[in-house]
Amino acid sequence: MPANFSIPDLIIRIIVAFLALTIHEFVKARCTTLLGDPTPKRRGFMTGKPLKYVDPLGLIIAVLFGFGWGKPVPTSPLYYKDRYKGTIITYAMPSLFNLFLGLLTAVSLSLLNLVPVQVITDASVSYLISSMTLSFIADFAFVNVCVALFNFIPVPPLDAAKLLQITLSAKAAYTMAKNEKLLQLMLILLIFLGVMQSIIHPVAYMIVSVMF
Repeated sequence: MPANFSIPDLIIRIIVAFLALTIHEFVKARCTTLLGDPTPKRRGFMTGKPLKYVDPLGLIIAVLFGFGWGKPVPTSPLYYKDRYKGTIITYAMPSLFNLFLGLLTAVSLSLLNLVPVQVITDASVSYLISSMTLSFIADFAFVNVCVALFNFIPVPPLDAAKLLQITLSAKAAYTMAKNEKLLQLMLILLIFLGVMQSIIHPVAYMIVSVMF
């Protein structure tokens, strides 16, 4: 988080991070349900309650660094007609949807007319509204792209880990699952050391800037 991160910026980032992560996990729950998996519904992940998808640590990291994770939606590939294709759809679609949202928001940002509404006569109020609107839209685009890129990293609990596991041999997949906690700790360490940001942020900025 930048040193000059103001209170309005913090509020915007909390809302944006919450929305991006909730959307990500909801899309996953919806995809696996449409493929015939009743697990999310049985576990209460199809109730429409956004807080159900929040992982506290993942949200805090998303607020601080622009990317994170939600509470992983439980799935059971045994219900898929095609386990391989079903897993790809379930775990690739959420990131692709975040990426699509980020790109769409970046494009809309360049099309929006953010001139203050004329009925607001107070110039300072007009500036505040237009400034916060711009900040929200820009941050929404950036965070969604970051969340998408972050989830392409094949480390649990990120979605790409599931995509990697279905391509591995049974022995390799078991070894990966057995070392899941260690991999998670390494991922968190790399985040707080700034390694993940140095990789993800420049790519996200480039994507958003090109679309803008």
